[in-house]
This record gives sequence, C-alpha cells and structure tokens, in this order.
Amino acid sequence: MKKNALLFAITMLIATTGCQKNLHDNQLENDRLGDEAGLKNIVVDCTPIVLSGTISTNTTLLTGKTYLLDGIVDVKSATLTIQPGTLILGKSSVPSALVIDRTAQINAVGTATNPIVFTSDKAPGSRAAGDWIGLAIMGNAPNNQSNALGFSIGPNNYTAGGTSASSSAGSLQYVQINFAGKGSTTGDRLTQSALILGSIGNGMTIKDVQISESKFDGLGIWGGQVGVKEVFSYKSGRTDFAISQGHRGNLQNLFGFKDNAVYHTAQSYGIDITNNLVGTNSTPNTYPTISNATLMGGNFCTSGNANYQDGMVIRENGNARIFNSVIVGFARYGLLLDGDNVVAKTSASTDRLEFAYNTFHNVSGTPAYSANFTTSWAGVGGCNDAGIGTMTDWITQGNLLAPCNQSGNEFSVAATGYNNSSLCGNKCSTFPDLYINESITDLGLPEYGMLSGFFDQPDFRGSLQSSTNTWLKNTWVDFCLLTRNYCQ
Repeated sequence: MKKNALLFAITMLIATTGCQKNLHDNQLENDRLGDEAGLKNIVVDCTPIVLSGTISTNTTLLTGKTYLLDGIVDVKSATLTIQPGTLILGKSSVPSALVIDRTAQINAVGTATNPIVFTSDKAPGSRAAGDWIGLAIMGNAPNNQSNALGFSIGPNNYTAGGTSASSSAGSLQYVQINFAGKGSTTGDRLTQSALILGSIGNGMTIKDVQISESKFDGLGIWGGQVGVKEVFSYKSGRTDFAISQGHRGNLQNLFGFKDNAVYHTAQSYGIDITNNLVGTNSTPNTYPTISNATLMGGNFCTSGNANYQDGMVIRENGNARIFNSVIVGFARYGLLLDGDNVVAKTSASTDRLEFAYNTFHNVSGTPAYSANFTTSWAGVGGCNDAGIGTMTDWITQGNLLAPCNQSGNEFSVAATGYNNSSLCGNKCSTFPDLYINESITDLGLPEYGMLSGFFDQPDFRGSLQSSTNTWLKNTWVDFCLLTRNYCQ
C-alpha cells in the first residue's frame, strides 16, 4: 500500500513560509470582491500541501491552506476534518478524487462567509468541466443491490451499503465543488457526479453545497436515506440531480440552473429518478420525497442549449413524491413518466407516485407533461376510475377519485418572479438576484401538510424565496469560478 505523504507534507509546511500575502490586506480587498461578485473570497497560502494514497489516521485540513489531491486519496477507518476557508485542488493530469470509505467519516463544515472550496488545480482562466473526478462519500445504509453497491474510482474499488438506515458519514455544509464530474474510464454512471453519495444514512444531512461546471452530473444519490437540503447545481453538463439505487430520503431546496452549459450527452435532465441505473431491479425501491426544487433549463436564458429537453424524468422503474417545485425553460416536457411500471405507480397501494403543488413555466411541450407506455394509461395501471382516465386527469385534478388526482399543479403561470435579465447576465461582475420579485410572481401557494418534520416551510414554491428569506446568500455562492484567484 502506498505510504501516505500527509505527515511529511505537514512537517515541511512548518519549515516553509510559502508566498502568503498579508491576510488582513487581502481580506479587505476580498470583502470588496465579495460585494461585487457574490463571495467573500477565501485567502490561502500559495504552495499546496500534497495529499496522496490512503489517510488512515484522524487528520485535519487547516483554514487558509491549499491541498492538492494527487490521484485518488481515500480515507479509511479515520475521520477527515476540513476547516472553513480551506482550498482543495483536484490534480487534472491524473484521475483525482477524495473518497470517504464507509469505514470513515468526513466533517467538512464551512461557513457562509468562509466556505470550503474544491476545484481544479489549473490556473485561473484555464479550468474546465471534468478536470477531476470529485468528492465521493460511502455509507452504511441500505441500497437495492444487496447492500453492496460497487464503485470503481480510478484504480480503486469501493463498496457502499449496509443495514443501518440511520447511520451517518459525518457532515457537509457550505462547500463548493467545481470543475469535477470527470467520471471513471469505464463510463460507470455512478462515478460521473461531482458529489457522489453512496448509501448514506439519514443521520447525515448534506446542506448548503454548490456544485458547478460538472462535466456530467452534479449530485448523484445512490441508495441510502440521507437528507439533502439547499444544493445548487450550476451548469452541469448532463443531469443536475440523479437519484437511484433505492434512495428513500428527503430532499428540499434543490436549485438546478443550466445557464449556458454545453450539452454533450443523452439523458440530460434537471432531476433523473430511476430504481436501478446499475444492477438488477430490486428493493428497496427508489422513493425520495422532494420539495421546493427549482429547475431552469436551457431555454431559460436565450443563449442556453435547447437540447436539455426535460425537467424531471422518472424512468427505469423509479418512483417519488414531488411537491412545491418550479420547472421552467425546458425544450420538451417539465415532467416525463417513462415506462409502464412508472405509470402503474400512480395507483400503487404502497409507495404511490405523487406530484402535487408544482408549477410549470415556459416549457415548450403542449401539454408540459407526458408519459410513455405501451397500450393506454389505464391499460398499464395508471391511476383511473373503472378503467377510465388519462395522465391529464391524474395531474390536473381531473375526473378521477381521490387519491388519484394530484392537487395544486399550475401549467400556464404567467410569471415566476425570477429576474431573467439578472440571472442570465454577467454574474461575475454583478451578483444575480437569486430570489423572487414578490410584486410580480404568479406562483401558487405551496403546501407542506403531507411532509415530515425534516422540511422547512418557506413561503413560495421552488428553491428561490424572498430577498430577505433565502438560503442563497451572496456570501458563499460564487459565479466567478473560471477566473477566481484564491491565492491573492
């Protein structure tokens, strides 16, 4: 096994002053940058500390320092703590990633004014989507591959899963993950997310995470019951949020924004829900509960890519409960149910597919939803009365009896209240309005009566809220990722 270079690197750091500038002077300048560009920029030493191989003892990465992931760095039987204001670089010349094994823990908790930043090791201006693999966390909660879901990340193999639904892999908050999503050389879909969550239990909550410029997917949730709140997927090349392998957790305030992301592959969505992307179709079935998602497709900004066709897709035997969300700017459908088994779950006696109090805006398809099935809606088991019914009846509170009809969905809302000119402009020079203009919004009221105590109860549908009540504070979200110089 390769010896860990961490202790040697830290020893050398003590004897090296590096090229750090005066932190006070830098912080004054970065306060100004933060006001203009949306981030009170972290300030770090110029010389990176190299991490490689396996970390097997409790280790802390320190505020104001830079660390370079030289290849696949895995943490096993130990806790990795990352302090606020730490910069971690993924080496772009080799497959690089940080992997937390299911025997280990990660405590990466930044602050709103001092986030933890993962990004490419390339110089400002030359970074690109897929420069490195990303952050992968393995857990001990159930999945639908006999609790043994396999991942190949670089030359290493990992297994996620166990029997503890309430287990935790640590904590992750106020973290940015930029220019990742490289994936494995085998093309394994499970490894093509910038943030990979493998069978994490509900004892862990992932919160306040920005994932930007991923080559493939933003967040991949594979099995487990982990709760996820307040995740911003920005310009992901394929899907913003991919959920599969028996995940049965709660998710709230998911913000997926394609902007001018470059479309390059099939199965590119806002949210993609399946039962099994890999392996056999088995239990536990994928059944997340999602509230307050905002998905902005390629048509939201006029310069965006219209090949991003669908906002939410449920396919490959997937299932879900989806509430209080806004789907805008997609070139085909806001919601697509793909396959007989998915349609049949609208009338299932357990794990019923639910879709209520959601809003479609500027979706090109007419209607804004569709389903693929072999014979007829009723014939394949779609929710109906005495063999009579359609998807329109189901989703629009039509002529079916409860609990078939889904309540509160809007299909022709005139205005969401989102500021298109601000969101689609130069967000590096002027921080955009990541909130709703309450004076012009036509969004219907949300409904939280069907949700558990995990969920907050904001005033609007979607993840964007009023300017005085939003999790997207302009102190930790960054839009200047390509040119950002963290070493001032």
